[in-house]
Amino acid sequence: MANDDNDSRDLEEGSIRSSVSSLKEMDSNLGAVSNDNDTNINDNDGQMSALTANSATLRNRRQNQEGVRQKASVGVPSSVTASTHRKHLLRIKQDCSNGERTFHRVHDPLEEDTISLGGSHNGSGPEIWFEKHVSSVKEVCKNRTFGQWAESLIPIVAWIKTYRWKKNFITDLIAGLTVGFMIVPQSMSYAKLAGLPVEFGLYSSLTPLYAYAMFGSSRQLAVGPVALVSLLLNTGLTLVLDNAGITRENTPDAEYDALYATMAIQTSFLVGICYILMGIFRLGFVTIFLSHAVVSGFTSAAAIIIGLSQIKYVFGYDIPSDKALHKMIRNIFASIDQFNWRTFVLGGTSIFFLLGLKKLARKYPIKFKWARAAGPLVLTLVTIVLQWTADLESQGIPIVKEIPSGFPNFSGTTAVKTLGDNFGKLAVLVLSIVIVGFMESIAIAKQLSTKNNYEIDASKELLGLGTANLMAGLFNGYPLTGSFSRSAVNNDAGATSGISAIVTATLVGLTLLFLTPVFELLALPVLAAIVISGVVSLVDYDEAIYLWKVHKFDFGVWSMAFLGTLFLGVELGLGIAVGISLLLVIFESAYPHTAVLGRLPGTTEYRNIKNYSQAERYEGIVIARIDAPIYFANTHNIREKISKYEKSAVNEYIKNDTKRLNGVSTKATAGGESGSVDGEIGADAKSTKAVKFIIIEFSAVAHIDTSGLHTIQDLTKHCSDNKIQLCITNPNRRVMERLVTSGVADDIGREHIFVSTHDAVDFCLNELDRDDTKGGSDKNIYQFFSQDAAGTARSAMPSEMATLVDNEIAEEQDHGDA
Repeated sequence: MANDDNDSRDLEEGSIRSSVSSLKEMDSNLGAVSNDNDTNINDNDGQMSALTANSATLRNRRQNQEGVRQKASVGVPSSVTASTHRKHLLRIKQDCSNGERTFHRVHDPLEEDTISLGGSHNGSGPEIWFEKHVSSVKEVCKNRTFGQWAESLIPIVAWIKTYRWKKNFITDLIAGLTVGFMIVPQSMSYAKLAGLPVEFGLYSSLTPLYAYAMFGSSRQLAVGPVALVSLLLNTGLTLVLDNAGITRENTPDAEYDALYATMAIQTSFLVGICYILMGIFRLGFVTIFLSHAVVSGFTSAAAIIIGLSQIKYVFGYDIPSDKALHKMIRNIFASIDQFNWRTFVLGGTSIFFLLGLKKLARKYPIKFKWARAAGPLVLTLVTIVLQWTADLESQGIPIVKEIPSGFPNFSGTTAVKTLGDNFGKLAVLVLSIVIVGFMESIAIAKQLSTKNNYEIDASKELLGLGTANLMAGLFNGYPLTGSFSRSAVNNDAGATSGISAIVTATLVGLTLLFLTPVFELLALPVLAAIVISGVVSLVDYDEAIYLWKVHKFDFGVWSMAFLGTLFLGVELGLGIAVGISLLLVIFESAYPHTAVLGRLPGTTEYRNIKNYSQAERYEGIVIARIDAPIYFANTHNIREKISKYEKSAVNEYIKNDTKRLNGVSTKATAGGESGSVDGEIGADAKSTKAVKFIIIEFSAVAHIDTSGLHTIQDLTKHCSDNKIQLCITNPNRRVMERLVTSGVADDIGREHIFVSTHDAVDFCLNELDRDDTKGGSDKNIYQFFSQDAAGTARSAMPSEMATLVDNEIAEEQDHGDA
């Protein structure tokens, strides 16, 4: 029965809609009919009134049926009935189509009842950031208990409570052992790359891993020595000692090595302190100023330099290291007569073996996923067996030789002892390692957290890396960070928590206690092969090809970072990379995007006229949008853009005025960028009335500083001097507060600050219409028609519009008589 009622109601509604549509079509065809058709129009109006009465009756019937249906639908899920949402849709349609002006007052920050739900910290800017963090720290200090503090500062306290020992411990154990077998030979290789004895790599893989397991926020990140940081440390410390006049040529080897090791420990200590301070003050954003193109170019070039620095162990003769590619190639061929084919065969075979296993693991990720992690360990064991049975050292192949057994000694005293003297010398090196290390680590951690559906806290990650590096500085280690290869292996092996890192560190500790005599037999070409195979994947030529296809400018940035690092050295290359990134940030900030807006026909939306050629603009009004905060770096450019738009509007007005003199009337302009800025603007009186209003949309202006306020004041004065009214739309609460407290809002006029751009345009058009009426140019709405065609124009209108126009004209005449 209910279905029948609904069907009948739908049929009746359909008939009414079709009747209304036919009547509207009839009204539209009356434009070519003379005044004799008024009687027919009135008849149609009568029919429409009857249909409206029928519609009201039907609406009452629907409301009665809706009440019955609501009573019958008690207990029915909300997804079944959509009446509430339909009511919202109908209300919105009615609200937006009733033709009434719907001005809303802009919030006044001096009135307490206009404070938004967001509190007093809406907007942006450095002082807002400071206020927000100070208030949040006060709130946290006031409300947190000791247990909550422990969980916040030591993440292991939080996750160990909910750790599923039966389900996850076995997978964490396997993952930890897998990474442990991988990190032992890798850490020894990277220590040699850093210019340190191999045991420093093992020490950096012991206590720091325990520290990160306790304080780190990532569950799969495998920290430890990495190639890029090792290279930065080597080149940085060598440069510091060279600047101090200390070289291997004028200093005994033992003394040089001791001083070098001390400074490496101090560097790790300072890197840890920097990370911890950045974590406490939540300064992780400082390291994001390196764009992806810059990082890729720098890393690719650094990988090539790392690989070439290990060639001496593969070729079998001493090659002086250098920071530039062309000099390294020259040094390689300078002593090529000392080439050792035995070391070359062993090293080359090892490189191809490791790269082959990696390719096999990528091609068959399920069947051979173990190959990537097992490669270094298998190669290490094979060469140790060869050294033990065939005595490779006697064949001219160098080996590691002595590795001190046992845990590292406490080096905190050594780190602090001469830290004051070396702090200034190490500052640049520490800063470069902090930037590159955290950037590399947070990128891996975020990628792994996304894959495993959890969030990474950048501040806690800084604390985790800080404590790890601090422990390395206290126990004879050197700077470390997250490793791409070991983290991927850790994740693939099923790691779910920091337990895997604890297992890895325990395995390294057992190696130091019991297995150092075994690893003393490891051949140096094999260690070099492990480093070279590890950095091959860092040469990101795929990214260069992608940038060339997609964004030529970013490819140029990539090339500058790549070539600068390759031919000027890692330190200058990193400086170039940072400099390019900062220049990009400054350029984008100093030259923000702005746009001239026009109204999309049939809507109240205003969009960039370059993107929407059909967007309408109106004579006498310039509508612009600023898509950035307004502060000292971009105020000059913004002022120039607004001036450009104003001059373009003047030029277009003069051009259109010439057309009007020839009998062409242009009421609204649609199209692309207006006019030519370079056109000569005469002092003709026409130019003074070309622009009456400048509307600036502030919806994207999140912050404005005092330089921006002065710019708006200057613009307001310029507009006032040229009899132009400046209007502002949709400023946020913080920006509005600045405008009010500085007096700019009063200079503009509170009545000229609007909630929406359409409100401002509506106001401006009404003001322009009022000015035209006062000037006598538009005595009534029929002025666009000739005297003979006035009757035809009157009859061409629908009855409702004609009545409305007649009433407006009568009101204007009464106002004029008064």
